Amino acid sequence: MTAPAEPIATNPLPSAIRTLWRVVAVVQAVVIVVAGVVVGILGDLFAATIGLVVAAAVFLALRLWVINLAFDRWRWGIDHRWIERRSGVLIRTTQVVPRTRVQTLTTKTGPIDRWLGLSSIVIHTAGTHTPNLTIPHLENEAAEQLRSELAG
Repeated sequence: MTAPAEPIATNPLPSAIRTLWRVVAVVQAVVIVVAGVVVGILGDLFAATIGLVVAAAVFLALRLWVINLAFDRWRWGIDHRWIERRSGVLIRTTQVVPRTRVQTLTTKTGPIDRWLGLSSIVIHTAGTHTPNLTIPHLENEAAEQLRSELAG
């Protein structure tokens, strides 16, 4: 079997994921800044604290830009023969799995996914012990529809 000539990965991730990724980035930046300010105050290192705050702001701006790129480039799709996933900013990855090789489907949800109404589908193929393809953070209805279609 040869892979599809035309990309079939046309479905984006839900927009709630971009929001989640942004919130995580902001929280991480705030934690870094707070830790730096505490260390700066305790150690009487005012200049270092200002440098850390500036570095955290630059890091956050770059991270938000990369999050937008990653979200815009993340796609998945299926047709009658293939399951395809495309992702990546600097290193772009395309995974293609023949539907005839699908052996097991697993649905995963973490606490934040459940709160946002999302699920991930993990696709295992014949002859491997590790998952071959994961389509993360789908809306629950889309995940169930995909699971039903692939299992049918």
